[in-house]
Amino acid sequence: MKSMITGAAALIFFLTTAFYPGDNCESYFANKVGTSMEQTSYDAKGKMTSKSVSTVKAYDAIDGGFASTLNVRVMDAKDKEVSNSDVIMKCQQDKFYMDLSNAFPKEMAGMEGAEVEMENTFVEFPAHPVAGQSLPDQTSSMTIKLNGTPFMTMTINTTNRKVEGFESMTTTAGTFECMKYSADTEVKSMFTSKSHSVMWMSKNVGLVKMESYDDKGKLQATQMLTKFSE
Repeated sequence: MKSMITGAAALIFFLTTAFYPGDNCESYFANKVGTSMEQTSYDAKGKMTSKSVSTVKAYDAIDGGFASTLNVRVMDAKDKEVSNSDVIMKCQQDKFYMDLSNAFPKEMAGMEGAEVEMENTFVEFPAHPVAGQSLPDQTSSMTIKLNGTPFMTMTINTTNRKVEGFESMTTTAGTFECMKYSADTEVKSMFTSKSHSVMWMSKNVGLVKMESYDDKGKLQATQMLTKFSE
């Protein structure tokens, strides 16, 4: 369960900045249909723990902006698929949003009859980030139902969201000019866990690197862009 929460938090950070240029939005994610991004996750010792492949599936005009659909496949360290879902994002006026409701599998692997429901799923970002800019707190909730009956509720609070600045970052996929973003996340359920994340994102590419720390500042995991193709 704890690994699912960590993965969910990572997915939230990974997908919160993915939109097509124009309509007053700068794109901090791949924006062409067919573009593929491979993200590889490692533990604190550098051992691979999982991999995700995201593909831009569709782009649609909506009132005041546009919406993009990405298919996200997550594999474990043995390359076995553990989830496959579509993530819908939108950009309107000078803000862009991600709907987290599709960021989790509707049926949970290893729990027969279990389903996931989320509330307050839109995460807001500015279209034109500025170094030092503070962003609004975000609260979402996730309910796990077992055979239709609520089994567990998680509250995800994201605070101290800040645009740290702009830096160059190099991975096996190349060298990218990035926006550096940080945030604190608190997940409350049967237990409470706190973490701090730092993320580097590049225009028209997406997440290049992310570091996740526990509440004592110890590195817990790293996520890297390992492949990118348009």
